[in-house]
Amino acid sequence: MKPKVRLFAYQPSEAFLSTTSFLMSLLTPFLSFRAARVATFAIYLYLVSPKLVFGEDHISVKWQDYSEDNDRIRVISRYLGFEKQVSNQIVLKGHAVHDAISGATPTGVPAGEDGEVPLSNLEDVREAGVIDLDWTHGIHKSTFQYSYSSESDFLSRGYSFSQTSEINQRNTGLSYGLALIDDDVRPSFFSEAREKESHDYFVGISQVVDPNTIVALNYTYGDASGYLSDPYKLVRKNTEVLPDIFLPLSFAENRPADRTRNIWFFNVKRFFDGVGGSLDFDYRYFTDNWGVQSDTFDIEWYQKIGDKLIVRPKYRYYSQSAARFYTLDLSGTSLEPGDTVGGIAPFYSSDYRLAKFDTHSYGVKFIYKFSERYSIDASFERYEMEGKDETPQSAFADADILTLGGSLWF
Repeated sequence: MKPKVRLFAYQPSEAFLSTTSFLMSLLTPFLSFRAARVATFAIYLYLVSPKLVFGEDHISVKWQDYSEDNDRIRVISRYLGFEKQVSNQIVLKGHAVHDAISGATPTGVPAGEDGEVPLSNLEDVREAGVIDLDWTHGIHKSTFQYSYSSESDFLSRGYSFSQTSEINQRNTGLSYGLALIDDDVRPSFFSEAREKESHDYFVGISQVVDPNTIVALNYTYGDASGYLSDPYKLVRKNTEVLPDIFLPLSFAENRPADRTRNIWFFNVKRFFDGVGGSLDFDYRYFTDNWGVQSDTFDIEWYQKIGDKLIVRPKYRYYSQSAARFYTLDLSGTSLEPGDTVGGIAPFYSSDYRLAKFDTHSYGVKFIYKFSERYSIDASFERYEMEGKDETPQSAFADADILTLGGSLWF
């Protein structure tokens, strides 16, 4: 008989633990800002929605305000989710997101004498959604997923399949999965949309160690191909336009047309009887063929106060090295960006997200359960970036993230 793990505030299944790194593999520093926000917010909703261990059908709503300092990017997000038990074997889940995006983001052009990087304004609306179908058959659970995201200049469709088998009296979960993301990049200045594809494959194992502890280890391999540059990012070079006359001209960046990545993910969840709280710790190691390596540490504590309130402080640390083709300026080099062909060497980008930097995220979340049917939650998180190379600090963004939500069980 499988022991009951008493993670009262966060009761993940082995399938959930084994698919976490697979979902997180969709997040990399190399996505466009918009694509990264799609993935970030979708996974954020999936991971941190209050799971108060009800078996009934439910709906959830959320509102989020992501606001960067100094009037940079601001995203107002509205979310609706549901879960419906169709039969004893089948569960249907859905999530829909509406984002209103506005603000300014660095162009990639070097900073001026005042140390401030040039910014370009943007404004857009994104509509995105995810549909999941979970099928439990014996000791196996199969999940099929379809995702869709649309903006004025970007269209993304995703398909994934994963399966977990619970063995060893259901104390051990063995999982595997694969995903395909098919994107069309279509800014107004392109004569036709440019395509990119991403494939991810993962395997994982999770283990109930004792009635209070679950651990999981996953590995994900991913590859992407096609148009992987950001069409809005520029590089600068002092270019000779006439003999001995140079002008600082800007050119589109040029990233490789392929990228492979390897991701290791470790998770441990532990309930502590003495204090009535549970610890959720993650470590993620990422490396790719662009020369980037990153480490992520994420720690959360769930503390139950009385019968109705759960408080969850958290801290997340992320550190990455720079891509080998990252540069602040092409001046003084032999590269002639005007003669290059997209996706073919030489490569260059001044996008600060490819620089060497650290980030710190810390915040607190409150979950209040009014009854067995209704709960609300609120969280505040501070996100801070710190450059670790010659990139001006003004390129990096700090942000406040406020989230409000509620769930109703039937």
